[in-house]
Amino acid sequence: MAEMIGNRYILVKKIGEGGMADVYLAIDSILKREVAIKILRGDLASDPVNLTRFKREALAITSTSHPNIVEVFDVGQQDGKHYIVMEYVHSKTLKQLIRARGNIPIDEAVNIMKQLVSAVEHAHKMGIIHRDVKSQNVLVKDDGTVKLSDFGIASIVGVSDITKTDTVVGSVHYMAPELAQGKPVKVQSDIYSLGIVFYELLTGDVPYHSETAVEVALKHMHNDVPPVKDYNSQIPQSVENIVIKATSRNIDLRYKTAMEMYNDLVTCLDLARSYEPKLDLKEIEQKKILEENRKQNKPQMVRRKRKNNTDYMNAFAIGGAVVLALLILFLLIKLSNGFSNNKEMVKVPNVIMYTVEDAVILLESQGLKVERIDYESTFDYDKGIVFSISPAVGTEVIKESKVVLTVSLGKKFRVENYVGKDINTVKPMLEQAGFEVIVLLVESKDHKKDEIINQSLYEGMILDPTDKKIINFDVATDISFMIPLSIEGMNVNEAKALLEEMGAKVMLNQLNIEDNLDENGNYIIPQGIVVGCSPSWGTYYVQTEGVVITLSYY
Repeated sequence: MAEMIGNRYILVKKIGEGGMADVYLAIDSILKREVAIKILRGDLASDPVNLTRFKREALAITSTSHPNIVEVFDVGQQDGKHYIVMEYVHSKTLKQLIRARGNIPIDEAVNIMKQLVSAVEHAHKMGIIHRDVKSQNVLVKDDGTVKLSDFGIASIVGVSDITKTDTVVGSVHYMAPELAQGKPVKVQSDIYSLGIVFYELLTGDVPYHSETAVEVALKHMHNDVPPVKDYNSQIPQSVENIVIKATSRNIDLRYKTAMEMYNDLVTCLDLARSYEPKLDLKEIEQKKILEENRKQNKPQMVRRKRKNNTDYMNAFAIGGAVVLALLILFLLIKLSNGFSNNKEMVKVPNVIMYTVEDAVILLESQGLKVERIDYESTFDYDKGIVFSISPAVGTEVIKESKVVLTVSLGKKFRVENYVGKDINTVKPMLEQAGFEVIVLLVESKDHKKDEIINQSLYEGMILDPTDKKIINFDVATDISFMIPLSIEGMNVNEAKALLEEMGAKVMLNQLNIEDNLDENGNYIIPQGIVVGCSPSWGTYYVQTEGVVITLSYY
């Protein structure tokens, strides 16, 4: 029997999983509608940080009501399971849409951004800063409606922040420079992320890629986002200016509010803005600096003191003293070298592959001192293992000499191409390597169940052991839907075509015509009309191997 949550919601199947919660498709048994239920994982329910973060998400989205924010119907707890009941959106993520289509046409991109910015503006008005605006967290329905989701790390005004001050949260490809530097979050941090999403819509990709997440963050901190007109010269300057302003590295030069950005989006394709000049933020910044200096600084007269003969005599005296000191130092060094030939010599022992503690003990037993320990990540050595020493192993040095050790911070990880592989094989392997694996199940007729369709980290990307390892996968799952009530009485061929378009395999069953004749030999029910369906119409159907829908007709 299917599991029921809250004495109301029947769990149908898992449709997604993340580091903190699993998402299920469910049926509301009272209102007879599909819903999505996010359930905090049982092993995390006892962790106060994760539980608080989960409750924070519930608080954030229940306090919002906006057509472009995923709606929440219910929040509850049952048998230690904490859950959030949300609308189930038949959609793709914006990331999936961009992967499938590449860069989005300008007018469509502007329309998507207007909806998304409107959602963020509403959240800001309610005192909520999302902190993780990215294309993966934006749902796009078939009719073009956009829904913002996943408020799991949102910052709420008046609610204490559970994030450590030295912890960076959010997705590095969309992260504002100030957040990468560990500075406090502001509404302009979301605006920067919105600018990156707009860039991605117009060009088909995020602006920066690198082998490590740290390098991506550094590019956001030190580089201006590349001009979108370099990718497509047909993009109006008024549209590029929105990206430029939203993604300014100087937070003071960004839009002050999401509403200001929204108003710019509303008019960016107007004819009146056809000849708009390119926005020059450096010029604006320089003007601000000059203006501030003009207000704060008053010109002052500085008198130079003339040098007299006494100053020159003092300079010569100081110079002579310096020369004499250098001569004395040179003689002392020569003398010390002469005496050193009589000192005891030792060979630097081989401490490669030793733990740093054991290496220090061995070196000190040989009469050597460790001057410094440097740490680097490697591909070959586990954390805490010595992989280099200077002077090199076997070098003869004076006893009591100092050496420098280089110790591994841990092994680097090189991302592979997992597309086409089974998620049940890949996920445990990555979790063992320290990854948080987030799975989004995608109904697909073209891929096997559990086959990985897309991955968020590109092949060859290198992650340091200190990087936060998060990878998102789109994974194929069985087609599922509610068999429409409308097929009863429908032409059998039309019903078959409808169900096959929905992804089902259909078999036709013609009943005995004699059973459909009255006493005068007339048809009771017209021929070719659906009179029966197995499984029955109105029931939930999952298309698995060997399963079919059978339509009966006369």
